[in-house]
Amino acid sequence: MRNFGLIGVLACFAAGPIAAQAVDFGDDGSEWANDGECDDPRFSGPGMTTTTLLDADILHDATDCRTAYAAGQLSLDGATTKDAAADPVFGNNSSEWAQDGECDDRRFTGAGMAADLLTTGIGTDADDCRAAITAGTVKFWDMTAALQATQCSGINFGSDSGAYAMDAECDDPRFEGLGAASLLSQENMGADATDCRLLCGYGAVALRDY
Repeated sequence: MRNFGLIGVLACFAAGPIAAQAVDFGDDGSEWANDGECDDPRFSGPGMTTTTLLDADILHDATDCRTAYAAGQLSLDGATTKDAAADPVFGNNSSEWAQDGECDDRRFTGAGMAADLLTTGIGTDADDCRAAITAGTVKFWDMTAALQATQCSGINFGSDSGAYAMDAECDDPRFEGLGAASLLSQENMGADATDCRLLCGYGAVALRDY
């Protein structure tokens, strides 16, 4: 059976990291904003400043705290991000392929990603993906940015030789989005042309690497 639950999951991609969207980081009104350390006392973790925390800095060091939070160096309300099971950004390590040195979470894209990607990898490969973010080998896949960068008319979509061609889902691992299949496998690269071309034109998929 094909998994059609991807549409609801990936709808959140358009606005960037899922959990980070729920955090109100505020503004950069603090005297110590943009100094590379988070001064907002709502957070804790290795990304925090070593100086005294002041209530006046609550919601006023947005850039520093957002950057450290996305890198897995902070958590809210004193919960440590070292506990992957409680990590609000990266999730946990319950994937079959967790801690194998490759990021299997489809919210990310880049050289540090695994070759084949499943929706079940979303939020279940925390350590690998956190390490890859820190190393700069992956970044969050942003649907809005990807759509803007994807020129469908210039893409060679290949043929319809794949096992799942013409099933109204794009199975080509070069693409991501609302119309992408639940499994993106290298064996389907360039082998689902009709589906991917149509969905690209509708803005339902865009290039993973953009």
